[in-house]
Amino acid sequence: MANRLIYIPVFILAFFVISSCEKVIEFDLLESEEAFVIEAIITNSKQPFTVLVSKTSPYFGAKSNHPVSGAIVSVRAEKGKAKFFDEIEPGVYQLRGTIASAGYWYIIDVEYDGVNYTAKSFMNEVVPILDLSFSYFDGFGFFDSGYKVNTYIRDPAGTENYYRLKYYVNSRIADDKGEIALYTDQLFNGKDIGLGQRSQVFQETDTLTIELQSIDKAVYNYFSMLESISGGSLQQTASPANPVSNFSNGALGYFSAYTFDRKTVVIKDYIRK
Repeated sequence: MANRLIYIPVFILAFFVISSCEKVIEFDLLESEEAFVIEAIITNSKQPFTVLVSKTSPYFGAKSNHPVSGAIVSVRAEKGKAKFFDEIEPGVYQLRGTIASAGYWYIIDVEYDGVNYTAKSFMNEVVPILDLSFSYFDGFGFFDSGYKVNTYIRDPAGTENYYRLKYYVNSRIADDKGEIALYTDQLFNGKDIGLGQRSQVFQETDTLTIELQSIDKAVYNYFSMLESISGGSLQQTASPANPVSNFSNGALGYFSAYTFDRKTVVIKDYIRK
């Protein structure tokens, strides 16, 4: 059974395994640059949690990613005790047996070669997926034909909320056609809304899993800037334009503490209801 630490006044600590299906973010650097890169995610999942640490260096014009071994990685709720990750393979740090809860700030510390890199992220409440709807798109030009999906939610009133949608087809992350599906409730605060996507289509026989992530503002801004820079391809275009990280001391990457809800359907069964 996973440990659940509640701050009344005890603090909650928890961690999430970065999905092996997640795309790796690539950073373009100046010829003489070397960058420290951290990708860390904490969610309300019971799965073990992972932090990826690497260095990115250009050699003769080509980017090279090097796992960083020997870092000290820990996470804590604000004012809480730190829990430490084990390095399970070079550059991959994992912690098991703890669960995060919404409503708290979480802090990641990565210490390496005498430098401490710190980031904090706020975990918002889960926003459930209420329903889905599908409409057929005929396609044209470079756009494939298939079913587009709307994901319906009830946005919590009175707070700023930020979302990211991810799609998995037959248990594999869907080709996003260069689109990062991000949303802010600035225009629909407290309302029922259907969240759609511009480019992705799915086929009638697909088993589709939709993951609705409730992210914080800093992470929304990070991915929004990334999409603006690179057209959503999760690859930076130039070193001066890399998105602003929430890590200190010049580290690239991001730390996100988010909750999520998932819904899985077989499209042909759903549209024939």
